[in-house]
Amino acid sequence: MNIRSLFYMAFLVLFTGITAVQCRDDTEDDHTTDQNGPTVYTAGREDYKAKYWKNSTGILLGKGSGSSDVMDMAVSGDEVHAVGYEVNAAGKYVARYWKNGTATDLTDGSRDAFANGIFISGNDIYIAGQEMKPGESTYVAKYWKNGVPVTLSDDSQNSVATGIAVVGSDVYVIGERRMQNWQTPVTCYWKNGQRTDISDQTTTASDQDIVVSGNDVYMMWSVVYNSSGQLQTRYSKNLSSPVLIQDGTPYVGGIAIAVKDNDVYVAGTGLASNSQSFVARYWKNGSPVTVGGDGSSGLGIALSGNDVYVSGYQQIQGGGSVATYWKNGKPQQLTAGSGSGMIRQIKVKEQ
Repeated sequence: MNIRSLFYMAFLVLFTGITAVQCRDDTEDDHTTDQNGPTVYTAGREDYKAKYWKNSTGILLGKGSGSSDVMDMAVSGDEVHAVGYEVNAAGKYVARYWKNGTATDLTDGSRDAFANGIFISGNDIYIAGQEMKPGESTYVAKYWKNGVPVTLSDDSQNSVATGIAVVGSDVYVIGERRMQNWQTPVTCYWKNGQRTDISDQTTTASDQDIVVSGNDVYMMWSVVYNSSGQLQTRYSKNLSSPVLIQDGTPYVGGIAIAVKDNDVYVAGTGLASNSQSFVARYWKNGSPVTVGGDGSSGLGIALSGNDVYVSGYQQIQGGGSVATYWKNGKPQQLTAGSGSGMIRQIKVKEQ
């Protein structure tokens, strides 16, 4: 859920370390959304502060002086669970979990750490992420079960966990790793702590996601496959041979996956028809559907009835981005665009 690539880390630290010029303390926004039908929960950030929205009402999560962000969320009944990070007074990234707006730190703040994915199984809450190793500048992937950390040990120099899912007694974690002598990270997953690589060093791991549909586990991952930095995306059902999305374009940047009635939806970013800009897009069983305008990106996806919701952001002239989700291609903007707004996750609850 996305801290995505190991190569993304350095950029993320620089980018999210920027202090917002305007950080509002209000908890309600006036931007118009569709108030009819199901309840739409979205989560991400505005002005570099973690936030979630229930329909058009915004709830501020990141209340400290440092930057913060929501990477994933889950809705269970009337409870809203979110995970991400917040930078503490010492400048360290703290892995954080919020339940109905109340924050709980997963790490002690002495070393950088991130929470990237969440899964609720019965009364148990599983959170995937990573924490800097003591005395080192590399990360170790781990997950927390009800706040208790489980380290996904291996011999990697760097490893991160970006998503998690549970089926029965099996715990699946997806992420990436890199050995010290490798130039690029590879995508991998852990099943009950046992690691398996699903990409190799001929590509560079970029984004990963995991979802459960019934008793089936679907994984999605994108990789940089050429020197131009273009992405290709694959998905797999129950650890079977992966399916490569081929839509006739050289850039398929999948970030999130959802499944309904055996149809596989992958949201992300693709090339506009003029091949000069990026647009928010989803692929249904590999067929592309563009939902955003030039300079937009898809980061999350949810399905409800016959409706497809894609969350992300829309860049605007003069800089900045608007936290946006698209319902069947129709945009719903939740921020005004004065800061860096984005919606990383979206959940839809039927009335």
